[in-house]
Amino acid sequence: MTTVQPTQTIHQYRLIGEGAANVVFKSESKDNPIPQGYLLRVPKAGTSAYPYSDLQDYWETSIRPLFQPSELVQQHLIPISPSIITHLNAVLSDSDPARRHDFRGSRILTTATTAMLVEDMAAKHPLDIVFEFKPKWLSQSPSAPPSSTRCRNCAREVQRRASKSPSNHPPKPIDCPLNLLDSAADPTSLTRSIAALTPNLQSTDPNYARLAHWLNTNTLLARLRDLQSSLDPAGPLAANPEDTSFHLAMTLRDCSCFVRIPADPETPVEARFADLDKKNWEVKVEYWRATERDLIEGGYYEGREGVGQKTNCLVERKRV
Repeated sequence: MTTVQPTQTIHQYRLIGEGAANVVFKSESKDNPIPQGYLLRVPKAGTSAYPYSDLQDYWETSIRPLFQPSELVQQHLIPISPSIITHLNAVLSDSDPARRHDFRGSRILTTATTAMLVEDMAAKHPLDIVFEFKPKWLSQSPSAPPSSTRCRNCAREVQRRASKSPSNHPPKPIDCPLNLLDSAADPTSLTRSIAALTPNLQSTDPNYARLAHWLNTNTLLARLRDLQSSLDPAGPLAANPEDTSFHLAMTLRDCSCFVRIPADPETPVEARFADLDKKNWEVKVEYWRATERDLIEGGYYEGREGVGQKTNCLVERKRV
C-alpha cells in the first residue's frame, strides 16, 4: 500500500494510504466513532477484490489460526453510511494532487455498506521507530531452475527493471529478502537487512542493536517462510489453480510486516503482519503463471536476461 502525505483534512478524516483496491483514513475527531488506535479501511470502486465480508471471514478462518494475536494487525468490520462515503470521497478529491499518479481519480465504492477497522501501527511515542516492509518470497520458488543464481524476488525485481525505460541514474540495489533469514548466520546478511529496512539508522544508534537482535532471534519470519513453502510445494506452474492452500501461500507471499521499535529501551520490538486479503485466484492465476514463465524463459533466475543486472541476491552470494 502506498503512503501519501496530503496536508489538508476534510470532515475530520485524513488520507493515510491506499492501494489498488482499498483506501485507509485516520479520524481527526475525538467525537468520531472510529476507536482510538484504529484506522478506517474502505473499498475502492471498480476492482475485482472480494467484498469485505468475504475478506474478514477469510482472515478469521484462514489467517488468524496461523499466528498469535500479537503477530497480526487486528481488523474488524463496521457498518458505514452513505454520508461517510461522501465525506471520504471529498477527502480523496481534495487529495488527488498528492496521490500516486495511477490512483488519482479513483473513489470509494458508493454502494459499500461495510468498512474495516485496522489496528494503527503508527508511532505511539515521538521517538518510536516504525517501518513497513514486504517479506515477499522467503524461500526459492519451487519452479525455479536448479541452476538459478537469483531468488524469486531478485529475479522478479530484475524483470521489472528490464521492462522500464533506461534511467540516467544508477539503479538502487535490489534488497534480497533471503538476507532476513540469514542474518543470524552471516554478518553481511544482517548489515544488508538493516540497511534495507531502515536506511537512515546508524550502527552507533542503540536502536540498531535492538533491530539486529530482533532479526537474529525472531521466529516470525521463519514461520512465514515455512508456511509459504509447505502450502505451495509445487510452485505457480505446477500447482492446482483451484487449490486453496496455493491461494493462501500466494497471500502470504504478498503480505506486509509492520515493525515498531519503542522509544522505551526495555519494551521489545513489535512486529505484525498485515495485507492478508484473500486472493481472487480466478483473476490472478494466469498472471502468476505468466510471470513465472517469463522469469524462467527470460533467463531472469539465472542472470542471462541479455544485459545482465547485478544483484546482491543471497543465492548468488552463497554459490560463489
